[in-house]
Amino acid sequence: MEHYKIQLISKIDVPFLWDMLYEIRCVRCLREGKNLPSRDILNTPELAKYVQNWGRIGDKGFVAISTDNQSSIGAAWYRLFKEDDQGYGYVDSETPEIAIAILPEYRNKGLGQALMLHLLEQAKSDSYQQISLSCGLKNANALHLYQKVGFEKVEVFDISCVMKKVLI
Repeated sequence: MEHYKIQLISKIDVPFLWDMLYEIRCVRCLREGKNLPSRDILNTPELAKYVQNWGRIGDKGFVAISTDNQSSIGAAWYRLFKEDDQGYGYVDSETPEIAIAILPEYRNKGLGQALMLHLLEQAKSDSYQQISLSCGLKNANALHLYQKVGFEKVEVFDISCVMKKVLI
């Protein structure tokens, strides 16, 4: 595995967050046996809300950068959503929701866990009591990672679930 460093997301990382959001959607489509969507799917409000206007109060995250070629290889971030504009992993308006994605060639090598642990420490530091996410039920690797770091399923749907980790 290439070496990497993890750093806080800044404004220059926003285009990469859009790429990672698209990666999240593509992985889901592949697992569900669907064709890959056009990047135009990122313009839909239910997806755009995860990156659009990045830098709001409560927006935090980390990007992994390859130390071999200085390229971004993964990211994990959280945002707060309101009850009338919920994300897929919404619990309440006081609980940030996580998004995480790793480029395919860097998966299953510990990078997702490293990003997640950074993010959980940040959420604790920001005094959040809990944090949530949504995960496809067929995404065994992600489910394993989330359970390994302490997330529990709180709501199960046909193809996905909402998971939560208490931080206090």
